[in-house]
Parts: sequence; structure tokens; C-alpha cells
Amino acid sequence: MNKTALETYEVTLEPSGNQIQVNEGQTILDALIRNGIQTPYGCRHGSCSACKARVLEGNYEIMGRVSEYSLLSFERDDGMILLCSTLPESDLVVEIEEEEEEGVTFYPVFDFEATVAKNEQVTPDIHIIELELIAPKSVPYAAGQFFEFKVQGESELRSYSAATRFTDNNKLQLHVKRIPNGIGSNYMCDLEVGATVNASGPYGKMQLRDRERNLVFVAGGSGMAPIKALLEEVFSKDFDYEAWFFYGARTEQDLYLVDEWLEWERKYPNFHFIPALSNLSDDSNWSGERGFIADVLKNKMDSCSGMDAYLCGPPIMCETVTDALYEKGLRGKHIYLDEF
Repeated sequence: MNKTALETYEVTLEPSGNQIQVNEGQTILDALIRNGIQTPYGCRHGSCSACKARVLEGNYEIMGRVSEYSLLSFERDDGMILLCSTLPESDLVVEIEEEEEEGVTFYPVFDFEATVAKNEQVTPDIHIIELELIAPKSVPYAAGQFFEFKVQGESELRSYSAATRFTDNNKLQLHVKRIPNGIGSNYMCDLEVGATVNASGPYGKMQLRDRERNLVFVAGGSGMAPIKALLEEVFSKDFDYEAWFFYGARTEQDLYLVDEWLEWERKYPNFHFIPALSNLSDDSNWSGERGFIADVLKNKMDSCSGMDAYLCGPPIMCETVTDALYEKGLRGKHIYLDEF
């Protein structure tokens, strides 16, 4: 039996006049990225509102995953949409912001298959998963970017950041945190060696902007993944400035790759690793920093003026660390976030 051909809609972009084809069931943002058109976006799942735009003509559906908070009712009434969560139902005219962000390299999006080469549990709830790409065997990406994975039996995709810089060796490493009752994370964490996964990417603008300045990196939980990739990128060439990596966890059991980061400190005198634990008992023999990572950063850094900062972790961590960085003299245009 032949499958019914998908409907294709023409979307005209204003004010540029560019036109793209969007397939039935495909989001406008996905079509934009695959056509090489750069526009602001973040989470790709209707939460961050970075890809807000306005429909001037045509019919469309806003997916149910978009909350009232992400797109207010009066905005919807005014034709506002989130590009990542809007499906055309006719040809459209959409007003969007098209611009190439300085320091951000565009990488084409690929659909690909991969097999699981390794699945190692490194904390009570974090797994390091290594994949070998099957077809295509190489998907170039920038350190800090993420990929979207299909979950068996689910229509929604799950996003995970690359945990290593791209080296064209058909390998991709992920750090996946198992969430109680989390369908996607449990699926990923339960993958056995040899299993096949389907994904697409790369996505995201969490990329290294400027190597000619001091850098501060902050992560919590599996947010270590894109930070690890970014640091690998920084030290893949001569780096004559200072780099600090603040990592927040709850207990000693939640720390991982510590020996690797300590080895980095021995290898690179200008690299500083500061782990901090926020939920220790009074009789713990932990000799490192205690407390929330934002407070630890404030206590350790005299000034952050003139630096770039890269943050990856839960929204509350990113919010409190951003406040701490502001207090230390760093302004928003030099703070790059990846919240999840």
C-alpha cells in the first residue's frame, strides 16, 4: 500500500522575502534550520520563547506543549507564535528576525542512525552514553550544541548535548540524567550496547565565541556535557588566558569525572576546577567547597569583568549564577545559557 504523500506548504519570511517549503507535521523552526536560515531559538520545545515570531497570513496550529506562560493569550490573539512549536496548515507569511549572530557557525542538520557503544552509570542517576554513527558516519557540530533523539513509542523528541568536541571519528558522547518517571531519560539510560538510535542535529547556539579573554564555565548535574565539550575546544589550541570551571552537585555520590578534571589542572596551570556540594551532612569529610554553586562563585571570584561565561544546568542554577556574575561585573551579552 502506498503511503499518502505529505502536504507541503510555502512559508514566506518577512521582511526578507525568503521562501521555504515546510512539510505537513514539520515545525517552521525545523524547516528554517534545515534551509540554512538563522533565527534566534533555544530549547526547541516551546519553553524558552526565544523563537517568538508573528504570522501575518495563513492558518496554523500551535502545539499543545506551549504553555500559557511561554506564549500569553493576548500574544496568540495577535498572531504571535513560537517557531519551534507551530505547524502550518496552509501557506503562511511569517514575520521573523533573520540575522547571523557574530561568532556562531552554522552547521547543517542531519538525520542519522547510531549504535550504542557504551552505556556507563557514573552517578546514581547519570549515565555516560557513547554512540557510533552508522549513516552518515560524520555529523560536524560545534562544541556546546545538542542533538534530538527519537524515543521508542513517543512522538516528542528528547534533546541531549554532545559531551566532546567534534573530531570526525564517528563517535558521539552524551551525559544523560535519569529522571523519575521520565520516559525519555529512562529509555536512553536503559539502552543496551548494540542498540540502534535515531537522531537529528546539531542544534543550538551554545558555541565558544571568543578565546581571547578569561572564561568562566558553570554546570550542574548532566549540564557538565556541553561544558566539557566547550573546554575541550578551548584547550585544543594554545590558550593564554584563565579558565574556571565551577561544578555544582548535591553529594559526593553525584560527582563524576573528577579525576579527569584534576588531571586537567595538572596539565593546564591556567585551568581551575572548583566542585561544590550543596547537600552534605554535618559529619561529612568533604574537604572541598560547600553550598550552592552561585554562592561559591561569588566567594571565589574577585571580579568577572571582561570575561565570557557559559552556563548549563537547571533554570534556578542559571538564574542565581547569572545574578552572581552581574554582581561580579559581568553583563548579559557575555553570558551564554543552556537551561534544561
